[in-house]
Amino acid sequence: MELANWLQSIAERRWPILPDTLSDLRQACARHSDLIRFTDMANLCLSDPLLLFDLMRMVGGSRSLQQHDVLPSVEKILMLIGLEGALGRFGRLTPLESVPGRLSPEVIEAVGDWLARGRVAAILAKTWLSQAGELKVEDCYMAALLYNLPACFYLIYRNDIPDKPLLQAVSETFGVAYPQLLEAFVRTMPLPVGLLALLGKQGGASRRKQILRLAVATANGLEQGWWRATWTVGIEAAARLTGLTFEEAYGGVVNAVRQVALHPRAPGYAHPAKALLLLEGEYHRPRQHAVSTLTDAEQLDLSIREAMRHLANDLHFERVLFFQYVRDNHHLRLRYQLGVAEDQPLRRARIELEPGSFFALLTSKPQSFHAPAAVRAQLRQKYGDPFFTLSGESDFALLTLFSGQTLAGVFYVDHGNSGRAIDEDSYHGFKSLITRLTHRF
Repeated sequence: MELANWLQSIAERRWPILPDTLSDLRQACARHSDLIRFTDMANLCLSDPLLLFDLMRMVGGSRSLQQHDVLPSVEKILMLIGLEGALGRFGRLTPLESVPGRLSPEVIEAVGDWLARGRVAAILAKTWLSQAGELKVEDCYMAALLYNLPACFYLIYRNDIPDKPLLQAVSETFGVAYPQLLEAFVRTMPLPVGLLALLGKQGGASRRKQILRLAVATANGLEQGWWRATWTVGIEAAARLTGLTFEEAYGGVVNAVRQVALHPRAPGYAHPAKALLLLEGEYHRPRQHAVSTLTDAEQLDLSIREAMRHLANDLHFERVLFFQYVRDNHHLRLRYQLGVAEDQPLRRARIELEPGSFFALLTSKPQSFHAPAAVRAQLRQKYGDPFFTLSGESDFALLTLFSGQTLAGVFYVDHGNSGRAIDEDSYHGFKSLITRLTHRF
């Protein structure tokens, strides 16, 4: 199914909400009108992304909300609708339940898990922003709640849990990056256009938007393991943006996970806590900060392989290569690769570090380099290095990795299979991860 058709099919339906939310909502709405408080109803909406989605759709087509980037609070939306309108809207809601042959209990549990991750991200974004002195944070809270919704609808339509990471599976199915799919989702429903200032490209890369994205990435990546550099890098970045210590920023994660687990709307709401506490599977007690003193070759090698998996699985680079520095012969040789076919000459590439060559200049110090396709052509012409021919024609990015003062190797990433350009967010994530590893060696 094409993306536009799929999104339109979502927009044409009224979607159910979590059963526990519906039960509490019916109890709240059954009270005498003098006892119904908009604050209580707003809190219910903010506890279940499906209920928030239903409410936002009711006002999303409003001309004023489509013309301005202002995202009103949930309580304000309820007041604008009025008590009678809200009761009429909520009175027609149905619960999300399994249907034999159409929607399995396992899928419903997975949906609950991904809705819970949205809740964790929302609380985390609110916490980090508040600690940084931001006073108005509900817009980021709502944006975080809605971030995973298209992926949840994908699970419901598919009635199966993909083997790949969910957001990656959604992106590959429709052939677009998940943030682009999310923008199309907001416009098609429609939801208030103010969401695009936080979830889309418009509005620039503000600190609020960066913290929101870091909160979402942290919540969605909980199962990576709290001890892994590929997960804690987001928390460290948030700490720098907010002026917090790592311990304070990490404490926000623990608090968010705990709040969601203590106030569940579905069994899946306990999954983030299980992931953080490592309750499932064999328990390992790794050293949380082992990468900060990496001097042993085995530990360095392990961190490089973890970084490569993160670049491929989370940042979605199609080809990821690590060229190790060989001191004896003073050259770079391919040590690890992801996404390169066996018959590709790139697998056998040997990069010489002759004085004055491009790679000799690159590896002279810790640095990164992003080359659009036109720059690649200029490099090929100027330096004549066969590597620029072997690696194709697309954008690429490079980053040198040092262990102390010693060159360890060079990371190379691109979208060499599809030819897509490397966007700014992906390049920033690439630099942040590898730079962090460099500082810890």
